[in-house]
Formats: sequence, structure tokens, C-alpha cells
Amino acid sequence: MNKTIIASLVLALSISSVNAGWHETFDTPATPSAALTFTSDMTWAWWGWGTAEVDSGYLTLIGAIDPFTNITSWIQIDQSIDANAVITPDSVTMYLKVKFTTTGTPTNGDQLHVTVATDPDFLSNLNVYTVVSSPVGLIGDFYFQTNESAGSLHPAIVYDSWFWEKIVVNGDTVSMWAFADGEAPADTATWTYTTDNVAVGAGAPTFIIVGVTDDDSSAVHIDEIWYNETPTGMSISDDAPIASSYELGQNYPNPFNPTTHIRFNIPETAGAKLTVFNIMGEAVANLVDGVVSAGGHTVSWNAANMPTGVYFYRLESGNFSQTRKLLLVK
Repeated sequence: MNKTIIASLVLALSISSVNAGWHETFDTPATPSAALTFTSDMTWAWWGWGTAEVDSGYLTLIGAIDPFTNITSWIQIDQSIDANAVITPDSVTMYLKVKFTTTGTPTNGDQLHVTVATDPDFLSNLNVYTVVSSPVGLIGDFYFQTNESAGSLHPAIVYDSWFWEKIVVNGDTVSMWAFADGEAPADTATWTYTTDNVAVGAGAPTFIIVGVTDDDSSAVHIDEIWYNETPTGMSISDDAPIASSYELGQNYPNPFNPTTHIRFNIPETAGAKLTVFNIMGEAVANLVDGVVSAGGHTVSWNAANMPTGVYFYRLESGNFSQTRKLLLVK
């Protein structure tokens, strides 16, 4: 009977957990090899035209004529390229820190595209959706098949200034935020749209970034990418908005040894519990147990006395409960 209960708990934890997140800081310099890959924190594939170079702590993309007759540079990552790059196309929260630069005449053609829904046959049918941003101040949606876009203007997106994009995909709904570096995303998304033509659950588990540089002197720079993880070291202004919903972030770093950090949000002051379980479903650490103020919080877990293995952590507050998985490697 006890074995059945433990097995059921482990199964429930596994089902409700979200695939491990990852992040790329681009701190390690890299250029594409003859095999068209480059490695900074993660290993990326470069599609072979334009340039993709990691230097000075960020990735720079400069375009050249591509097979679609645009001036672009493409990079891609998934588990076939890097085993740690778990891609969850139908449920993901990602953050990118971006800057556009140019010494020429600004154009509407300088853009960054981040894929959010990709048909497995998109190279032939162009059935792919992206979040597009442009230094004219635009952030919005783009559909390659019809070459159509729509969006909203945001003052943070200009040349020569770092800004953040937060992108949340929930099934066929994509929400995006733009905010200046040092600020925080607003409660309400800057733009939201649906990816009607890529069936939910049928999207290819791959992640592609496209830098478009219409002017010869333009470049797109990416300083950080956080995929199903919440950025660390992000400066948040004193008037940062209170969280409008519950959220349990992926721990970072992950895998870890021996200390990791866990972020969570609650929308109102309330009792909360954050508990770590081992693979047998036994509680091994109580990180939070009491009344917690509304907003974002970060707690740390030092697992120096715990064995290598898979663990789970669960946040409970009111009627909310969410569980994620973490990996201790010694």
C-alpha cells in the first residue's frame, strides 16, 4: 500500500513538473566551426550566411542574402544540437536581452525574429510564427507564409539601447512584453496573438532566432537568453509591478552543485509552502512555510548533504499548486 502511494506521488510530481529550463549568457567567445556550430554556454547551429559571433559578452548577428532573398543570419538550438536545450514549444516563458545598432541610415528592415510556433515542414510551407521586434519601436507578431506582421509600439526598443523581451507561449496564444534594461515587465502584455495555422502539440521542438539587418552597418546583439528560467541579476526599479498571478520559476542553475535558487510570485499576501521532495516523494527540505508578502521572491537550497539525483519542488498557496523538477549533480 505504501509503495503504491509513493509511486502515485512520484508520478503526479513527474507529470506536473515542467521540463528543465536553460539559459545562455554568451560570456564565452565563439565563432562558427566548419560544421556550422558554435559553443558559448550552449551549442548552437548557424545556418551558414551572414555572421554569428560571440564576443565581448554577447552574440552579434549580421545578415547576408538568404535563400528567401532577405538579408539575415539564422541560428538554431534544440536537443539534437545540444542535449541540454529542452524545447517546450506549447508552454514556455523566455526572456531575451537585445540591442540594435547601426552607423548608417536607420531603416524599417532591421529586425529580430524569435520563433514561437514552427511547423515541422516550415522550410517548404513557410508555416512558422515569430515574435518580431524592430528599432522603430515595434514588437509584435510575424507569419512567414504571408509575410504579414502586426504589433504595438514600445519606447524601450530603439537603436543603441539594451532592452528585454519576455515571451510567453500557452498553447496557441503568444503574449509578449518589451521593457528597458533595468525596468520590469508590466502586468499587461505589450502584444498578444494566436498561432492559428500550427496545430497545438504539432509544433517542431526547435528554437530559431533570425537577425535581419537591412543596412550594411546594422547589427543585432543578444546578451542573454533564458528559456523556462527567470533571469538573475536583472535590475528591477522601485516601482516594479506586483505579480498579477502565481508563478513558480525554474531553479537556476540547473543542474546544480550544491546550491540552487528558486523564484516564485504570489499575487497577494498569503500563506505559502515551498517544499523539496526526493524521487521517493519524501520531503527533504522546507524552504518556505508561512505567510509571504505579495510579489516576487527568491529562496536558495543548499543540497550539500544530499546525494546526486533528481528532486522535485512544489509551491502551494491557497488553491494554487505547481511542481517542477531539479537535478543535483556532484
